[in-house]
Amino acid sequence: MRTKVKAFIAVVGVLLVVTAISLIIISRGSLYGKAANDNWIPDMTGWWATERAATYTFDDVTDPTCMPVYIEGVSYPEGVFHITVQTGRVFAGTWEGGRKLTGVILPDRTVSMQAFEPSELRFFITGRLTKSGGTLQLEGYAHGFNDFGLPANGDKNMYSGYGRLVKVD
Repeated sequence: MRTKVKAFIAVVGVLLVVTAISLIIISRGSLYGKAANDNWIPDMTGWWATERAATYTFDDVTDPTCMPVYIEGVSYPEGVFHITVQTGRVFAGTWEGGRKLTGVILPDRTVSMQAFEPSELRFFITGRLTKSGGTLQLEGYAHGFNDFGLPANGDKNMYSGYGRLVKVD
């Protein structure tokens, strides 16, 4: 008789634990961090301005004596980034003086962008899109370098930093 009672108590205990875990999972929603009905794809087209940024820059990566330079409060004129086309989650446009720009918005609102100019700079941004007071913002990290191996370019610098872009139109 005691064996049957112990077995019954063990089964009820296991069922209670499984039920509790199931209720916790159901109440928290998706384990992958995205609600099933979250299909928000923002309109990225328009002008974007740098609101704040900070970087470390090496002016000459080939010079072993070159020290990094810290620059805070980097700001660019309004409309440095101009996203002109968007299809679903991918977009393209220009950046500062006609450099080409492409990007993609992932379902978790992470954005990856790159800018390119054939004789100069490669620029990469990875960040997260948010909305503040109805205004889109992209906050994240930036990395860039000049391709000094190209004959038309003598610059030998690179940088890494962080900042925030704000959609201004």
